[in-house]
Amino acid sequence: MTVLDDPTGARGPATARPLENVLFGAALAARRFPWIDAPARALGLTPFTRESLTRQLLAHLKDSASGRPVRLHTPFGACLAPLDADDAAGLLARAHEAGALGRAEHLTPDGDRHPVAPHAALPVPPSYLGEVHPLAAQEAALLLAARHADATVSREDWDTAARRLARRVVLGAAAAEDTLLSDLLAAAGSSADTHEHTDRAAALRRRLTPYLRAGGGLADGADLPEEQTAAAVEHMLDLLTRATTHTARQAFALAAARPAARPALPVTAPMSVAERAEAAVEEALRRHPPRWATSYEVLAPFRWQDVSIAAGTDILCATAWLNDLAEGPGGAAPSLCAVPGTCEAADLAVFTARALVTALLDTAEPLVLERGPAPLRDRGPAHHATLARESALGLEEHAGRLAECARDSGWNRDAVGERSRMLLLDHAERCRRAAADVRNAARRLAR
Repeated sequence: MTVLDDPTGARGPATARPLENVLFGAALAARRFPWIDAPARALGLTPFTRESLTRQLLAHLKDSASGRPVRLHTPFGACLAPLDADDAAGLLARAHEAGALGRAEHLTPDGDRHPVAPHAALPVPPSYLGEVHPLAAQEAALLLAARHADATVSREDWDTAARRLARRVVLGAAAAEDTLLSDLLAAAGSSADTHEHTDRAAALRRRLTPYLRAGGGLADGADLPEEQTAAAVEHMLDLLTRATTHTARQAFALAAARPAARPALPVTAPMSVAERAEAAVEEALRRHPPRWATSYEVLAPFRWQDVSIAAGTDILCATAWLNDLAEGPGGAAPSLCAVPGTCEAADLAVFTARALVTALLDTAEPLVLERGPAPLRDRGPAHHATLARESALGLEEHAGRLAECARDSGWNRDAVGERSRMLLLDHAERCRRAAADVRNAARRLAR
């Protein structure tokens, strides 16, 4: 008799009440409309912002379900939602161990779903870690040299340096200036469905092939079939890009708000630069995870502790919310690799993010600048509606320029050109959709 056949002690997951389903679905839907928070903040009603209301709802669900995973029905589909970071990790690990964990999809704060590339392993030699810090120091120097006259660094300049660092660490110097490689990676990560992801991942693999055959970076000397090596390199490049563009940027900003002193010791015992960077990256992963939420398909029934999970269940691991509910420094949900358990790619990604933040803190002290002299409460909905309409117009104009560029006949010369054209058209369509959403938001604010 298997554990699945054992009737003793087995039960189904708790089911949320109808009102709780409605409120949870509303919390997910509200992620699409960041302007909702503006009136509450303007009136000083912080408990009525999206984050505060969501936190209250999750705390209520956690209490009513005794903290155990709860079955929910929302406009985005039915799901099983763990309410505790440790439970989420244990549930996913058990499903993986039982061979029941199927496809994973990244759920963005806007409610969009994007397929996640399968996990693939590639060993990271300990000696290789020593090469990461010099590369991070070089990119940090270039980034600081690109500062504007007011000493600020633009998001575009940060992303350029961060993506170049990820390419150099994973593929070596030959890939340093191959920006199309990062564009193809971003396109694969933003695919709307599995079919689109397959096509875009194939284009990415074709772009990776010359680097794999020439050697360099982590793939150099890998004693694995080319297809397996390509999958592992894609996974590592994805995680390092997320960690350097998103996590390291958030960590550098958090370092500006944290004193260089040990919390439990007098101010006379300052933290080292490396310790500050490590603490900032850890806090960034916890507060601003690169993957806001991940949905996992259950392929076969399995049992976790005393709960029976049926095939066809979707497990929703809302990392940002779980980390927000977690008590104490431990128990954070995984936020880089979607597969439970250890992942050398995720470890290298965190290591690289720390190296970049360390190099920056070693040269420059971050400051948080307040944009504009007037506080938010002095600016009413009409002001923000005007800003939203201007933003929508800018997005529409940018979409038009991208589409015009894609119509150029120069893209017809080869397969890479055609892929580049499709990337431009995809970006143009996203700008059009964003413009429509922003315009709708402006209309609601102007009422």
